[in-house]
Amino acid sequence: MSEKFEKALRDIAKSKHEGHDQFIKRFEKWGQEFEQKIKEIEKMNGQFLKDIEGNIGYINSWFGKKGKQMERIFRNFKS
Repeated sequence: MSEKFEKALRDIAKSKHEGHDQFIKRFEKWGQEFEQKIKEIEKMNGQFLKDIEGNIGYINSWFGKKGKQMERIFRNFKS
């Protein structure tokens, strides 16, 4: 009886260890994929900023004009 019990305990321990190993492997894979996606996003952001860098003055003036237009619209509604 004790041999069967010991074997059952060994089997349980082995199963638990295998499950732990699978979890660790999946977690490490997820971490690597996550890091890769972050690098891709950083690269895209860098390219976007590089693309718009020369147009910052235009963008600021465009938003300034739109802000003034909105002010005029709101003033007309208040009157």
